[in-house]
Amino acid sequence: MKNIINLSLTLFILLIASCGNVKQIQRAVYSGEYDKAIDLSLEKIKKKKGKKSADQYVALLKEAYDKAVNRDLNLIDKLVKEPNPEKWRQIYDTYLLLDTRQEKIKPVLPLYLVKQNKQVRFDFQDYTNRILDAKSHLVEHLYKKAKILLKSHNKSDIRQAYDLLDEIDRIDTGYKDVSQLMQQAHARGTTYAFVKISNETDKVIPKKLQDELLDFSSYGADNFWVEYHSKKQPDKHYDYTVDLKFKQINISPDKEREKEVIEEKEIQDGYTYQKDANGNIVKDSLGNPIKIPRMIKVRSKVHLYQQYKEAQVVAQAEITNNSTGQLIDKIPLQSTYVFEHNFATYTGDKRAIRNEYLNFLKEKRIPFPTNEQMIYDAAQDIKMQFKDILNKTNF
Repeated sequence: MKNIINLSLTLFILLIASCGNVKQIQRAVYSGEYDKAIDLSLEKIKKKKGKKSADQYVALLKEAYDKAVNRDLNLIDKLVKEPNPEKWRQIYDTYLLLDTRQEKIKPVLPLYLVKQNKQVRFDFQDYTNRILDAKSHLVEHLYKKAKILLKSHNKSDIRQAYDLLDEIDRIDTGYKDVSQLMQQAHARGTTYAFVKISNETDKVIPKKLQDELLDFSSYGADNFWVEYHSKKQPDKHYDYTVDLKFKQINISPDKEREKEVIEEKEIQDGYTYQKDANGNIVKDSLGNPIKIPRMIKVRSKVHLYQQYKEAQVVAQAEITNNSTGQLIDKIPLQSTYVFEHNFATYTGDKRAIRNEYLNFLKEKRIPFPTNEQMIYDAAQDIKMQFKDILNKTNF
């Protein structure tokens, strides 16, 4: 009886799920989401093909397909009559969609309505010539538009021309002189920025730091339209100058702080035997002498030392438009680096010392970093901030 109930419950759940899937596809058809309905129907048909339970999905697939094709062909008829040549992109894309849609269905054919023992036929067409014709019109239109934009001296227009040429190259690789025009457009549309470092402090900027700041290859920059140079090239016109100005470098003197701590602790130091009133050793039920831990107090004097040095670097990235001489942005940068080293010595009983101080006993005094090293370490955050500026600046 229990098995019958479980089986009935399972069948009921499957029936509800099946109805839910059908309604979802029906809603997609009624709302004009024909391709969604096609995809959902195909998913079910691939699992149920040849079964009566697939009939409803086959019928919905047929309905969604016919309505989608009818809608797209009507759209193309309307677009063809429009004078705007921009229509060819939508016409081309629509023909591709028509072709892709029927190619998606072909692998599951033939399809039947099992209950009616009837084959369902789909009206497939060869769109090859119409796709080629639309592509030809589209590419010709894009090419003419790009050529017009390339006559401009505005970088924005040149970049737009590049995008159009790139679209042509993806649609019809090898079309006319598109490859050469893309190279020219990229060169003309690229913004060139000269980057330099200025030192307005009384400290020396380490050469290693300067080299790293000007090594743009390590920045991982992904801006197709901007090139940064640290050395001017005679054949380049530099649109902008980026000046990283070190405004202030503060370095504290070497400091060593000392602190004395008295450590005391009660610890076990062996044991004694429990004795009775007569001085005899007391034994447990097994005849073993009863031991009593012997506790003693130990003491130690710990000398704690801390080596400390701090460096602060303050900078500013200034971006200038070279054509107008106008300073267009000032971005403050700042970072701090702290050198800290702890060590300790002691006198007395080491057993009295707490664990955190025991770790310091393993360390010894080390040389303080040089001012040059402190500046280099402190500027690492500056370097990351400057990298972020170059990566995100949109010229």
